[in-house]
Amino acid sequence: MDLFFIDAPLDPDERESSLARKHKMMARGYADLVYRDPFDGMANELTGVGSGTVRLEVEPWLLPTPPDSMSFMLTVENFVAFVDSNGCLEYARRAGELVRQNLPRIPVIFGVDHSLTGGAVEAIAKEVGGESLRLIIFDSHFDFILPTIRCGLIQYDLETNPATKFSKNDPFIFNRPDSYNADSFLYYLLGRVPHENIYIVGVSDYPPREAEEIDDERVSRYVDFYKGIEASGVHVLTKEKILKKPREVRELLSSTALPYTYLSVDVDVCSNTSIRGARFLDYHGISHSDLYDLVASVRKSFAHSKLVGLDFMEFDVYSAGAVHAGKQDRTYPIMAEAFRRLVQPHYL
Repeated sequence: MDLFFIDAPLDPDERESSLARKHKMMARGYADLVYRDPFDGMANELTGVGSGTVRLEVEPWLLPTPPDSMSFMLTVENFVAFVDSNGCLEYARRAGELVRQNLPRIPVIFGVDHSLTGGAVEAIAKEVGGESLRLIIFDSHFDFILPTIRCGLIQYDLETNPATKFSKNDPFIFNRPDSYNADSFLYYLLGRVPHENIYIVGVSDYPPREAEEIDDERVSRYVDFYKGIEASGVHVLTKEKILKKPREVRELLSSTALPYTYLSVDVDVCSNTSIRGARFLDYHGISHSDLYDLVASVRKSFAHSKLVGLDFMEFDVYSAGAVHAGKQDRTYPIMAEAFRRLVQPHYL
């Protein structure tokens, strides 16, 4: 395999808690971080990654560890404005251009914001034809959800859940446009890759049965939207299915009539089970052993489907490699091992 690596450190996380943490760690000079860029964490675990790396240039305030001089930019308002104005889409297109410039070599992206995957996939779909491309996403989340739908769920939670983590005084859960972002980027790929060519593996946010019985337009819209995409042909392989019917899932991933495969790994697919170094830790994902089994199944399919793109995204540099409850997080070693199992012996 002729691989080239892209360092993609875009981190437009708009959550107030995330920005407060950045300010706190910035004031300490990021002294407690193992790595300030997730690419460095992966490169340290793998041989030969550093040479010839292509870097996606990111505005300093949008880095996972911004410099002191950018402190004034780190406000919820600024990040919301960036996301709402389709800033993530602009960076995804830049990532896609880096991919296009280096084809036919196989891009491998290590980065933060999952929305960048959309740009890489779009570039490759244009090159090989979307109808020939199988897109596999390992993720705890179903990244098709538009902001208006997500905000509706949050508003419902505010009204009905006494223990809600949201605030009714937060202006940014109302009147948000349907932007391209890490929560919605797959929706924008539906016109580039046929629905039946897309596999979402490991999701934990599948609407429960009780959600279908809730008489609220906002919840109904979410359930109908989610299940409507599934009904359109997108394969949704939940965490529960992986655990209960592992052979069926492995067989599905190891066999395909499509000549090309792109695999994207959101590291939160193993969140709270094997790792803590993901940006979002709202679910307990699959174990790293399960991840390795799934990777082996995808690898098996390379006998008749060529790998044309790969990425590992959504690293959190503040938690990855840190000590949690007396144990050192193993996000980087686990994801590096998944990478090796996917591409060796072609890449050493």
